[in-house]
Amino acid sequence: MRYKLQRGLVEVKARSSVHDTTTKYSKIEGTIDFDPDNTAAAQAELTVDMRVFDAGDRLKNWKLKSDLDPDSHPTATFTLAGFDEIHEVTAGQYTAVAKGQLKWRGKVPMIKIKGKASIDRRSIDAQATFDLNVRDLGVTPPKILMFKVEEIVSIHVTFFAFVVADK
Repeated sequence: MRYKLQRGLVEVKARSSVHDTTTKYSKIEGTIDFDPDNTAAAQAELTVDMRVFDAGDRLKNWKLKSDLDPDSHPTATFTLAGFDEIHEVTAGQYTAVAKGQLKWRGKVPMIKIKGKASIDRRSIDAQATFDLNVRDLGVTPPKILMFKVEEIVSIHVTFFAFVVADK
């Protein structure tokens, strides 16, 4: 089955010694091909518009835009390479460790994502988390005055997709 994303959210939590910041990216598109009888053939490509974000206030948004330059690097893309683990916990309920490539700013690190999903013949409702070293994407951890943001960020992804075709 081929599913098309209808809505999604990527939340990036950056830690510092003073104050953690969660930035939300809400413009996500993509498709997922998934057949429960052949999980090895699963494919997915999800794209995030890095220009559409909210870090909670105007100053944080300005600082993040300055540090990440999303106008020059507008799109981050995740491409599924496969699963290290996938388990059907109950009918249509899956847990998995997926692996894939995250392409942004000319860098393409491999990442592992731990998640769970409800999948049926009409839709996918999923959530996943992973940690990422921002240096792997060519980003220097931001500083505000003398306070530095840690280089490892936690990323939480949620999305909902509807079936568009029976492959």
